[in-house]
Amino acid sequence: MKFVKLIGFIFAAVATAFMLAGPTVAAPGGMITWGKPSEVLSTDAHLSADGTSWTMYYLIYDTLVTTTDDLKIAPGLAESWEQPTPTTYIFKLRKNAAFSSGRPLTSADVVGSLKRLADPKLGSYAGRQIGDVKQVVALDDHTVKLELKQPNTAVLSVLSVSMTAIYPIQELENGTFDPTKEMLGSGPFMVVEHRQDESWTLVRNPHYWRQGYPIVDKVLVRIIQDDAARLAGLRDGSVDIANFENPDAATLLKGILNVEPIIQKTTNYFRLDVSALQDDSPFKDIRVRHAMALALDRQRIVDAVFGGESAVDYVVPQAFGKPVCRDHPDYVTPREKRIVQARELLQEAGAENLKVGIVASSVLVTFPLIAQVMKANLADVGIDAEVQQIPVADWYQRVFSAKTDFDLALSWLAGYSNPTQILSNWNPEWVGWSAGFMTPSAEYNKAVNKVRQLPDGPERDRVIEQACQIIYDQANMLPLVSKPDYLGYRKDKIKARFSSIEGNFNTLKYITEFSRQD
Repeated sequence: MKFVKLIGFIFAAVATAFMLAGPTVAAPGGMITWGKPSEVLSTDAHLSADGTSWTMYYLIYDTLVTTTDDLKIAPGLAESWEQPTPTTYIFKLRKNAAFSSGRPLTSADVVGSLKRLADPKLGSYAGRQIGDVKQVVALDDHTVKLELKQPNTAVLSVLSVSMTAIYPIQELENGTFDPTKEMLGSGPFMVVEHRQDESWTLVRNPHYWRQGYPIVDKVLVRIIQDDAARLAGLRDGSVDIANFENPDAATLLKGILNVEPIIQKTTNYFRLDVSALQDDSPFKDIRVRHAMALALDRQRIVDAVFGGESAVDYVVPQAFGKPVCRDHPDYVTPREKRIVQARELLQEAGAENLKVGIVASSVLVTFPLIAQVMKANLADVGIDAEVQQIPVADWYQRVFSAKTDFDLALSWLAGYSNPTQILSNWNPEWVGWSAGFMTPSAEYNKAVNKVRQLPDGPERDRVIEQACQIIYDQANMLPLVSKPDYLGYRKDKIKARFSSIEGNFNTLKYITEFSRQD
């Protein structure tokens, strides 16, 4: 009671001080304009496979749990949970959660959403990440039990990503809600208008469970594909916050009055796909793949493309701070020695004076920049590489179809919030999209399955190391450098904060707390 009284006294004193000094921030309300580089590609969060859509889902939907700034699991729709057995999770839901329609969110919505995700007919990537579900049942209106067939120590991390959004199941089943055409959630905002490739207008969800939030009334999401136009919007004040992919953005943002540049660390990284199955690919020979891997100069990419704002990355993203998978010879051997070894391998394989192509899709400005550095890397060992800048559709067709047509291709991977999640990407039978260029490994799949069942600790790290060794030895899909996020916002117009590290593409994680101050 004394503590409560003391807090009350402090609040009263602070309130008095504000009245005497005058207001320092604007009252709740107003609109924030977000300059978003790309349109949402799918409204169905359960089936989405692109980060540009995931960033939007967090504004409209809720997940059972979320993550903290240090990637720890925190309450979301579930205010608490317990794990009575290695395969059983019991979630206690917030009793004041409701969809933007006003209907209370109950256990039935969580059960229905998880069952939809687990349905193999849906083909959800997030559903596969959850694992084989034995049962998911409602114990009462606000308690849900999830039981897996085998342990998955990353399941809570999976349930924090927007791809596991909780849907209004009653409306989905009666046909009044179609997730392939619209979004209806229990998150902080709701959609009131969408103009394709132009804008989304969101307004505060009046039924949002977090009392008093969001602070602003409206978010206008403007789809502005051109970097220069987003910069101009920040400069003239027509945009309050914007995202960028170009590594030059941070420098350019510093030159704009009242704009605060943000370089957000992420668990995502750029990767190199290597064609190991295509009959006419020189990289079908593992010796040529090893030579290419030895030639890579990741630090040069960090310095030349990102001005030192990225980092050399590994199978387990360096952002996790977990010192595993970092001492393979491709990384630790001095580059001068690696170049000699690479040339010897190429000679042994009869692949001297080799000519190859590096596919660098136009989807990201960074791809061709990285490709140019790689071109120079490969020239050091006698490989003549041509950078092939192609449209997005051609990239998908040539690299991710059943019949591939490429030598090397640049892409990236999402790291999420648990190292186990990213490891699944080296199982082509599991992810599907790499089946046309990656050699499957039963030994690798066995190791990853074991990792999924082990709690964080020395034993799991040992098995992760085994899995990484297989990845590096196959040289079929290789980590390159970390993929930071670049943002800028008008610090004279809005008050905002951002997480120091992000793993789930929840770039505007604290948007409910954003407020206007102009």
